[in-house]
Amino acid sequence: MKAESWSIKILHQGRRHTFSLGATVRQDAAIEAKAIYETIVAEGWDSALSTEKNPAGFPKTDPRFWKENLLVRCYRFPAAEEPEKSFAARIGHAGSAYFLPLGTASQDAASRMACRIYRAVVNQGWAVACTLFPRELFVAFEWSANPIMWTYTTVHTLVGRMAQIDTGAPPAQPQLHNVVIVETEPGLRRALTWCVNHQPGFCAVPCESPENFAQIAAAHKPRLVLINRSLPERLGIDFSGGLTVLPSGAFALAYSVSVDGDHMFASTPGGADGYMLKRIPPANILDPMLESGKLSKAAAEDRLAPVTTFFKGLLPARAGGRSEALAKLTKRENEVMMLLSQGCLDKEISTAMGISVWTVHGHIKKIFERLEVRTRTEAVICHLEK
Repeated sequence: MKAESWSIKILHQGRRHTFSLGATVRQDAAIEAKAIYETIVAEGWDSALSTEKNPAGFPKTDPRFWKENLLVRCYRFPAAEEPEKSFAARIGHAGSAYFLPLGTASQDAASRMACRIYRAVVNQGWAVACTLFPRELFVAFEWSANPIMWTYTTVHTLVGRMAQIDTGAPPAQPQLHNVVIVETEPGLRRALTWCVNHQPGFCAVPCESPENFAQIAAAHKPRLVLINRSLPERLGIDFSGGLTVLPSGAFALAYSVSVDGDHMFASTPGGADGYMLKRIPPANILDPMLESGKLSKAAAEDRLAPVTTFFKGLLPARAGGRSEALAKLTKRENEVMMLLSQGCLDKEISTAMGISVWTVHGHIKKIFERLEVRTRTEAVICHLEK
């Protein structure tokens, strides 16, 4: 083994393989080797072997690797106060992957930050890294279960230096409506607190655990409770889906958290009569509850009235251009769209239609061009909203 060339033999579940490492520094080689081993444990041998080398020719411990993989994300989170066209990176390790905002529009600075984050993830694990560096997350608010009526927004977890950001609590006013946010992850809880506090007429009341909810609710008498989809059972709330009325008369609304738009769409329940998903700005997450800019006074039996009005108002604006584009799809393209909307993979579409996978790819490319979309999720949403 030469000083400038490192390799490692890994034995796992009776299988052994030698990996050539791209790093030239011993410490970097150790990080690279650990990342390969943890990928094998989490994702299996095939995943590790397929990523042994990267197209750029640099190991992930080298900022030059990340310079080749920087992204400019479309949606910024105002609380983060990032510069225009600031960079992000998708960092994956041990079966998990997130988009992480890098807080700078400088390629060199962003590359160094991405490298620093990757090292922290490998050395300290995702649990620690998520407390140090902000992640981009999609938060979807589940207003109705059938038809599916969800709004969603993009936030950055407020952690590390971002944890000190003022979340903008409005001065106490008798007409403000308290919103209790039940969220166990501090960074996401701070981000949602910022969102609520920047929506006129509302004041956020953070709740760090379901066990504290009863005491906080009694003290603040919230009009609305926002709760992470994974927590209702610990609160004793039965969410059948959609906006729910609690015994106190307050509304409860569940939200789902996803790492990107594709994961968010995959989390929507299947078999609904219709689907409406609407992106909204972070400071407008409660718009579906408002009438003429004020909180609706809808009673329990018609609690969805303002929500339905909100979504109906979106239809005329969307219908025109998309209907014309959808009408131009060929019979085969419509068949592909139908199978995509059912969550089928390319190979499954190929088998169902009796065509090659490459032909499926060609149909999908044409669909993207006709609908002027960039992802399968966007295409399926267009199809389901027709």
